[in-house]
Amino acid sequence: MRGGAVLHHIIDPATGLPAASCWRTASIIAATCVDANIASTAAIVMGHRAVSWLETHRLPGRLVDLEGSVHRVAGWPPPAANSDRLPNTL
Repeated sequence: MRGGAVLHHIIDPATGLPAASCWRTASIIAATCVDANIASTAAIVMGHRAVSWLETHRLPGRLVDLEGSVHRVAGWPPPAANSDRLPNTL
């Protein structure tokens, strides 16, 4: 925290400030760990636009929104029974 604001390490290049995202986590499957890390960071910064971007680039992703709902895109494997919501631990 700084000045009462919660800060994190993912910076939105458009603002120079920590990204204000609709996702609390983004997990991506890619050819390499580096590519997956780049894509997951981009998804956090892009917010809702990440869904179509991941689909366009055929990058399977599992995005969890701030309420804990899971969004699977671009072929991310289906969930196991009763795993559509995660407990809100933030």
